[in-house]
Amino acid sequence: MIDNLTFKDKTRQELLTVVPSDKEEIPAFLSAVSRIGGSLEISKKKLSFVIQVDTYEDGLKIVELFQEIYPSEFELNIETAKSGPRQGKQICSIVVPYGFTKQILFDLCLMKEDGGEIGEFVQGIPAELIVTPEQKVAFLKGLYLACGSVYVPSVSADEKKEGYHFEFQIDDEVYVDETAGILEDLGIQMKKSERGESFLLYLKDKDSVQKMLILLGLSDSAIELQSIIDERETANNLNRAIICETANLDKTYAACAKQLQAIGEISEKMGLDELPPQLQEVVDARLEN
Repeated sequence: MIDNLTFKDKTRQELLTVVPSDKEEIPAFLSAVSRIGGSLEISKKKLSFVIQVDTYEDGLKIVELFQEIYPSEFELNIETAKSGPRQGKQICSIVVPYGFTKQILFDLCLMKEDGGEIGEFVQGIPAELIVTPEQKVAFLKGLYLACGSVYVPSVSADEKKEGYHFEFQIDDEVYVDETAGILEDLGIQMKKSERGESFLLYLKDKDSVQKMLILLGLSDSAIELQSIIDERETANNLNRAIICETANLDKTYAACAKQLQAIGEISEKMGLDELPPQLQEVVDARLEN
């Protein structure tokens, strides 16, 4: 991996190496990616389904998974997003072939078939695609690729972040609540909030973030996160030790200053020669040190 990549970039690159390969799990992954990044376009009475993802590499991997189920060519285009959370950014668009559009929408449970007509996206997560724990994890992997982010403490110019943060940003509250339920089933409790017209599921505890990375199969990222945690804890412990030592030195210097002031007053008022021999030794030691 390239050194100047952010931690988020590295996790997303690693995710492309651990996408589901089982045909019972691939639909759950593709359903999440398609629901978050997909849109319907009608041109010349033909229905077109387009899925937007962040990078060309993401697009290639998603097409590869589609082709495991649908033997066809998928069009990939690099363009500037005109709307949505990616507005103004360079994205990759996956154009689903006309001949498979309706079938894919129905198979991924994004649409309900009603007299052969296409309606709006179905709200919520298709329960029939996420029956097993493996299917649930496959779904979460697709969701992370489509709308997930993770940040760790950093001082780089590209990504100045404080604290640990993992989130999913989703525009459908029903989808958000059902995603939270899936995560609870898998042992992870996420908090919910709103950001503009979207909803967030997020974690801010480093241990929970690491647990999420492990759940997603991102072992390299989890190891790197542990290294970051260890380095920061070592640095924090060192800083605390330095602060403590500095405070002790300050107390020592303050005590010395008081003693020297007292010695000066004794010298002026009665002379140090008038002190008992043992006390004179203490005074001489203090003056020398």
